[in-house]
Order: sequence, then structure tokens, then C-alpha cells
Amino acid sequence: MNFRAFREFQDGEIIGGMGYDIVVHRRTIGELVLPSGQLVACDPLLALDTEPYDIELEPGSYPTHLVIPEMRDEKMVAYAVITVDASDVQRWEVAPLPPPPLASPLGHRDEDGFAVDSGLGAFLDRDTASAIINYHQLMMPEDNDFERHLWGRINRRRRRGVGWATIDLRRDLKLPFGDGRNLLAFDTGFGNGYYTTYLGRNSDDEIARIVTDFEVLDFRFPSFPMRRS
Repeated sequence: MNFRAFREFQDGEIIGGMGYDIVVHRRTIGELVLPSGQLVACDPLLALDTEPYDIELEPGSYPTHLVIPEMRDEKMVAYAVITVDASDVQRWEVAPLPPPPLASPLGHRDEDGFAVDSGLGAFLDRDTASAIINYHQLMMPEDNDFERHLWGRINRRRRRGVGWATIDLRRDLKLPFGDGRNLLAFDTGFGNGYYTTYLGRNSDDEIARIVTDFEVLDFRFPSFPMRRS
């Protein structure tokens, strides 16, 4: 089967590819809360200081799910998907990161994406990332509950397939935020690597989906002409 573009999947859908049938699972992992509307995608253990994408979202909460193909009894996260709007996607483009400082070599980026070195990726708000960084700086290692909660939930779910976790800053870290800010973390495909995030725009040129591709399925972004910012 010649895959040409990301598309939505229903839970339990079967697709043909690689010489055998692939069962696709769709798992809702929660509502991503974005108090500032500034989205960060990063390795949650090693790169919380990653710059947010150069896009503006309305502050609020957004349903998030994983696309998990089961291939010969092995499950892996192929895509992490944020639904911004339920309308149909008309074209895809690479989610842009802010321009690097003028002092950096050549003054431009060769790639737009994020690196993973812990086997985990995450979506979170810029302000949430700052709050967790401050938490790490203030807490003694023996009192720091972030990694304990994160790995505990990831590993429990890995027993049934792939790992994912939601960390609520008020509930889990006892931080005084009443806006529900959280972090959604998940296994990243085959593990460590460099992964690109794409924006799906609707007929009004508004963002409808945000999708990180972990290069598990041979889908090709985009199905429509791609414009790099």
C-alpha cells in the first residue's frame, strides 16, 4: 500500500502494509492545557527549556491522542495528535520554531523538530515548562516527585503495550496553579531520535491538527503542498 499522507484512524482499524495486516489503536491520553497558548514539544526529562513552536493557539485545553499500530504483536507510538479544531485538514506544513539568535552559526535552522534522548516525548505549555524547571531547581532530589510520577505511570502502561503519562502540576507536584496546567508524555516510536511536528490547516487556513511523526509508519507528509515558514 502506498501511503501518501497522515490521516485519522479509528480504534481497531486494519491497514495493509509491510506484507501483513497492521491493527491501529487510538488511545486518548487527556486534555492538554495551554494557559499561554504557546506549545512546546520536547524530551520531558532532558529538554524542558525547548523553545515553543512559532504559532499562536487560543489558551485552553485540547484533546490529545496517540496512534499506535500493532505490528506482529509489537505496539509502538506512530503519531501524537493534538486536535485543535474538528474540521478537515486541507494541507500540512512543518511546525516552525522561532528563528535562532543572530549570533548563532549561519543564523538559521536546518531542521524544525525536537530531539529525544530518554525515549520519551511530551507536549506542554511554555509556562508549564517554566514552572517544572523552577520546581526542579527548588526541590531536593529525594523530594522531587516529577520523575517518580512520570516513570511510574509510563511503566504501568508499558505492561499493556506503550507508555504514556499525564502529570498535573497541582495534583502531582503540589504547585499552586489553579488553571489545570499539565504535561502529557509518551513513548516515541522506536525510541531516541529527532522528530518533526506538522500543522494541519483547514479550508480557512486555521490550524486544525498538530501531529508529531515518530516515523513508524511509512506515511508521507503532506498530501497537499507544504509551505515552510
